[in-house]
Amino acid sequence: MCPGDNKTMVEQNLTVVQVVPVMDEGGVEGETLDFASYLAQCGHRSIVISGGGRLVKQLTENGVEHVNWEHIGAKSYRCLKYLKKLARFLVDEQVDILHLRSRLPAWIGYLAWKSLPPDKRPRLVTSFHGFYSINSYSTIMTRGEKVIAVSNMIKDHILEHYKIHPQKIELIHGGYDEIAFNPDSVESQRLQELRDRWQIPDDQVVLMLPGRLTSWKGQDVFIDALGLIKDLDFCALLVGDTEDNNSFTKRLKDRISALELSEKVHLVGHCADMPAGLMLADIVVSASSSQPEAFGKVAIEAMAMAKPVVATKHGGSLETVKDGETGWLVRPSDPHALSTVLRNAILNKEQLPEIGRRGRVWVQQNFTARIMAEKTLGLYRKLIEEKEQRNKGEILSVVQLLPRLEVGGVERGTLEIGKYLAENNHRSFVISAGGRLVEQLNSEGSWHIPWNIGQKGPGVLKYLLPLRRFLKNEEIDILHLRSRMPAWVGYLVWKTMPKKNRPILITTFHGYYSVNRYSAIMTKGMGKIAVSKGIREHIREKYGVSDKVTLIYRGVDKDTFDPRQVSKDRIDSLRKKWQIRNDLPVVMLPGRLSKIKGQDVFIQAVSYMSLPFQAIIVGDTDANRNFADELEKLIQTLQVQEKVKMVGHCNDMPAALLLADLVVSASSNEPEAFGRTTVEAMAMGKPVVATAHGGSLETVKPDETGWFVEPGNPQDLARGIGAALGSPTQLVNFGKAGKRTVDEKFTTISMCRQTIALYQKLFRQYRA
Repeated sequence: MCPGDNKTMVEQNLTVVQVVPVMDEGGVEGETLDFASYLAQCGHRSIVISGGGRLVKQLTENGVEHVNWEHIGAKSYRCLKYLKKLARFLVDEQVDILHLRSRLPAWIGYLAWKSLPPDKRPRLVTSFHGFYSINSYSTIMTRGEKVIAVSNMIKDHILEHYKIHPQKIELIHGGYDEIAFNPDSVESQRLQELRDRWQIPDDQVVLMLPGRLTSWKGQDVFIDALGLIKDLDFCALLVGDTEDNNSFTKRLKDRISALELSEKVHLVGHCADMPAGLMLADIVVSASSSQPEAFGKVAIEAMAMAKPVVATKHGGSLETVKDGETGWLVRPSDPHALSTVLRNAILNKEQLPEIGRRGRVWVQQNFTARIMAEKTLGLYRKLIEEKEQRNKGEILSVVQLLPRLEVGGVERGTLEIGKYLAENNHRSFVISAGGRLVEQLNSEGSWHIPWNIGQKGPGVLKYLLPLRRFLKNEEIDILHLRSRMPAWVGYLVWKTMPKKNRPILITTFHGYYSVNRYSAIMTKGMGKIAVSKGIREHIREKYGVSDKVTLIYRGVDKDTFDPRQVSKDRIDSLRKKWQIRNDLPVVMLPGRLSKIKGQDVFIQAVSYMSLPFQAIIVGDTDANRNFADELEKLIQTLQVQEKVKMVGHCNDMPAALLLADLVVSASSNEPEAFGRTTVEAMAMGKPVVATAHGGSLETVKPDETGWFVEPGNPQDLARGIGAALGSPTQLVNFGKAGKRTVDEKFTTISMCRQTIALYQKLFRQYRA
């Protein structure tokens, strides 16, 4: 039964074009035939463009339209005549899906598709059917809006060798025709005709290797293996067109003769009735050697006919053949290993029917053409639905630009927006020079492009044209600029694009930047985000910009910064690593090591205090080695080494914050634009001491969630810490109140929803 829903047949019908070089025998051609026939049977308009071949008759008999373009797969100038012809065809025939299945026709199809205006293009799908040579020619198979991998091995191959995001790849295994490859539907007359033609004895075990005659299919390895067991009673058949590769055919015949196997091994040529052919076998061999099978249709067709399979242990066979259950796997290009398995199988031939039965059940459940076709059609529908959603701005393609992806508030915010976009079916790209957060970014569904777009020098100009191409080719809807140097690059590229093709330009003011023309780039967005009220006022006062500035507070990921989610083991691990005592309160200052973060003021404040406590400075000492050395020297000079520890970078800040009794934000000569560290501490139920300027004035409630102190004043900071440590009850109550404040006002989900709402509002205003 064809998949359907409550829509009418007219609404359901699609026009689908598949393009292949020719329609002769082979896995690609067979899958094209199966799927094209399925589409036609389900009422869709199914079209195949090829240079012709023996399978065309089956196509047309199954209701498929075949368009015969003789040179569509020819590696010569003759194929170029189809560029304009195909482009016109796609428009005139109102094609919904263009599916490219082979490299040369894929180049023709892609260039024709690319030449059309975006609103005239069908959805583009490519299928990776093989382990293609790794070069620029083969990259065409990654250009689809979705790329189908026919096995997990092929998916891994694509990810290893090509620059493509995992979410762009769809795993859809190939499948066999359930109607044709059904033992119950093969009449005895068909079997007898083949038995007579191939002169198969009735009393011998029949070994069969079907497939195109070529060295990588392993017929030569098979023959060598047979030479090692020629003492046994068997008949071996090599099924494949002997006219396709005359030199290799001769080589095989010579090898058969040299091993004195002429009475046992036969090249029987092409077989037009493979279901009957497979029924005559007792064991079917897939011996691909130098190159693994991408999927291995021979193996699943053999199992569909309830035949045990011997296959080489690489490529798609690792996914289709269950070693020791539906067949056996052997090392590639190893005649001795193959002969050992064949010998055991022949000597224990009474087990073969049960192994064949298990194989049939296995492929019926996992590898039918119907399963393949339903998944592919589902992918088509998803692409068409996404196109409609993109046109409405319901699905967005977003690029964020920043210098690097190391630790920091800007970087964390970028990751959080990227994750939210990916989780909600948007496309998320981040361009930066890299850093320790790249792995997390990619794992959460974004696509990182490693360009050093934040470098301050003429070298950054080399990214102008690549960025322009990227924005155009990926049809980017939102360009979000998060730092000044990358913002200049992004803005210059954006400015050179035709107005109708420009993405929506968003800038985020993350800090109190120095007021000059360089910083003014952050006011150029069609939408401008201020991360606090203080930043919003800064933009208005210093740049005279009062319109299109949206206040969106940064937030804390409540799934991560939740005391209930942190195990005791995580806390104890850090306590042991940092050698923190249980009998003294812990005062912690987390943050990037920098003068503006006030670690030096904190150390001075500790030197004024006689209260017993442990002061912990958390921050990467290697990121700013000179300042770290200054701090170490200051600790020694002030003789507070017994109280103050610099513990370096921490990968588990939720656990670290739970070690603290009090968290300090000591930003001094420059205020925090928002103060993410403070809010993270509050989310973990920790009271805070913060300097009374910048974002802290909006996040910390004095005498309710924490204490304010004068910026850059170590004596006042000492006073604030002393007041906090002197009131254990207040520490607990302020911590609880801070957690409530964060839950109500400063969560990542709130920040993300407001940001995407702004994206969509501006999209509707300027693009829809």
